[in-house]
Amino acid sequence: MASAEPIYRVQDLVRVFSHGPQPVIAVDHVSFEIPAGQRLGIVGESGSGKSTLIRMMAGLRRPSSGDIVFAGQSIVGRRESELSWLRRGVQLVFQDPRSSLDPRMKVADIIAEPLRSRIWQGTKRPDPFSRVNELMAQVGLDPGDRNRYPHQFSGGQRQRIAIARALAPNPRVLIADEAVSALDVSVRAQVLNLFADLVADHGLTLVFVSHDLSVVRHVCDAVLVMQAGHIVEAGPVDQVYSDPREPYTRQLLASVPRLRRD
Repeated sequence: MASAEPIYRVQDLVRVFSHGPQPVIAVDHVSFEIPAGQRLGIVGESGSGKSTLIRMMAGLRRPSSGDIVFAGQSIVGRRESELSWLRRGVQLVFQDPRSSLDPRMKVADIIAEPLRSRIWQGTKRPDPFSRVNELMAQVGLDPGDRNRYPHQFSGGQRQRIAIARALAPNPRVLIADEAVSALDVSVRAQVLNLFADLVADHGLTLVFVSHDLSVVRHVCDAVLVMQAGHIVEAGPVDQVYSDPREPYTRQLLASVPRLRRD
């Protein structure tokens, strides 16, 4: 269950890209809160600003203006050396595991990588060997395969490796950016169920970004709909899906494939 205390507070956030003859406003005065324990979906078409938004939330991109408060502390304007608590507390799973996993590294080293980073300075880190075995079992991989390389696994298994790596530092928030869109349809449901189980088992807050409303409905309890850098609709998943207020949301829902009945 989500608590009343927000783990994230985003206030009047703006991101402008100045490349080219005309500036592009990717995120335009966006504000919202995420209660701890919530499973929030962020949906919208390509170019809606959702990926730029989550990268700012993870401290990977600086906003042009506005504020982002994580666990009671603003992350805006801080140096990288001041963000170790954010790096431990927020982890990301990206769209394509083929590009997010180093093919030269063994799986054990990939999963243990966050445990060897500087984010643990001044704090006690978990034992990498036992943590890797534990995480591989949790995501449905055989710990006996820890010394294999990413190319020796299927696409769904590689995404499980990426999820295990994200869980390694025991984060409070897991951000998934189109994390199943590169997978075969046959394995998407398995990975979505894995996300749902892990979030419940670890008491995580989930931010799940997708262009696919049916995917978000499977794992999330609340949703933000973005269009051209704005949040155009927000609310509980069931409410937004059953009674969308905005034409853009209705358009997205209408594009979800459905089985025909003769």
